[in-house]
Amino acid sequence: MRIRLAALVVAVSLGCGQSTASAPKPGPPDAAPTAVAPGLQPPQQPPRPPPGAPAPDQVGKTAQVIVVGGGLAGLVTAYELEKRGITSHVLEATDVWGGRVATAYYGDGMLAEYGMQEMWADNPLLEITKELGVEMDGEEEPPFSSVIIDGKLHAYTQDDSDAYFASFLAPDEVKAMNAWMDRARALRQLVETQGLRNKQVKDLQNTSFGAWVEKDKLPHAVAEFIRLTIECELATDWKSFSGVIGLEEFGVFLGKGMPNYHAKGGNAKVIEALVKAHTGPETLSATVLRIDRVKGKGGQIAARVRYVKGGQVHTVEGERVALAVPYWRVHQIAIDPPLSAEKWQGIFTLQRGGYTVVHMLVDREARKLWEVDGVSPFPILSDGPLGVIYGVMQESPPAAPYDVFILLVYGLPAHAFHMIPRDTKLAEIKKELDKLWPGLSSHLHGEYVYGYHPASIAVWPPGRSPIDERSQKMRDPELGLYLAGDWTVSGHSTGAVESGIGVAQKLAKELGGNQSRPVSPAP
Repeated sequence: MRIRLAALVVAVSLGCGQSTASAPKPGPPDAAPTAVAPGLQPPQQPPRPPPGAPAPDQVGKTAQVIVVGGGLAGLVTAYELEKRGITSHVLEATDVWGGRVATAYYGDGMLAEYGMQEMWADNPLLEITKELGVEMDGEEEPPFSSVIIDGKLHAYTQDDSDAYFASFLAPDEVKAMNAWMDRARALRQLVETQGLRNKQVKDLQNTSFGAWVEKDKLPHAVAEFIRLTIECELATDWKSFSGVIGLEEFGVFLGKGMPNYHAKGGNAKVIEALVKAHTGPETLSATVLRIDRVKGKGGQIAARVRYVKGGQVHTVEGERVALAVPYWRVHQIAIDPPLSAEKWQGIFTLQRGGYTVVHMLVDREARKLWEVDGVSPFPILSDGPLGVIYGVMQESPPAAPYDVFILLVYGLPAHAFHMIPRDTKLAEIKKELDKLWPGLSSHLHGEYVYGYHPASIAVWPPGRSPIDERSQKMRDPELGLYLAGDWTVSGHSTGAVESGIGVAQKLAKELGGNQSRPVSPAP
């Protein structure tokens, strides 16, 4: 199960209220006039503040680059800039760093992720963790998961994936799945080497992943395994996203698949290390209201960012801005000059996938209910109210009273948490768990729900993909402003990290930094 970027805890403010106030443009008197993108309205003149209102605090230039967003993409951008000798000031709207990389600690050594669950072998974040000296838990997790197909649990407790698939697929079904894997791997290679110049790739982008798989008329159990594996990755129905993004996300499962890893003590340790490694200014609870950029007669770019913290409006200045916020947050920030119409089209045509995480404290007597010959079957892929049943992924210390049982609910059942009372949803979940393991609900001793914004993850619908022209336009800088985030490259943490590294490389080239990416010594 490949959930790399996850959620925001419901108790934490999203900090995304849109300001109706504007601000004067920064820059010297000789700054060139700014252009307005076709089809977009020019910025309005700012209203006069009411009598007695505090004046904005003029902070001035504190760093070369202002990084808006202290999640994984923003922190990686700042880290990679620092390695290249470029200073940055990081602004984060909430009161914690990490965004959708988060670990919940329940005391007595009990912990569980409610954000990024794992780091896959192809994730450049693993190299960064080595540079920062973040210790992994030492256990390599296999790529495939147990599945529930037509109400029956097929537990992955065998020694390898071949034995697992042989346990519930007939020989001809195994052969069909392997043949599909080979075709998918070959087509994915065309996606990465030829892109939309290739007719097969272009046709794949214009169809849904589900429709593409259905064309092969695979055996029912094989098609269901593929569907369950990919739908939880993009948190929506497989006919809602294009074949290209579906195939890209499925890459870690092709062939024998890739292993995945976890940070010892919780994946939040990665965030702690990134923050510790950053020596520039950092500001929490800073909700950015607007971003202004101007170019002087000499060609130099000046940037000004206004944010509110504790009711006071502050200003910070720099040479460039990296906007590393969720895609649904971009339109809530006033940007002058406005983003181009092409960029907005790229953003507006993204669709959304939804996640909700549920943690339940479970006593150790419950283990006998789900273990198969003493082996845990987790994680388990399912549809409906349970989603991905991560179960107990990390046993608590012997002295702790409970383990933490995890559910990653996705798609429509996750969206339902925004409209239906928690007690109702939790009762539904307990009922479904008791169907799988009778009596399990009697072993539960507390439930915690971590809600996401309804657009937890960006989804490229049929006709769109991260390799199309609109996505390229989103990645191109505009007058010193760079967009960063998983939604500019691909889903989840791999996309966030790749985006941060890419933006830092471009900024270093513009600002004269070091392109060699020197490795920081581990602490």
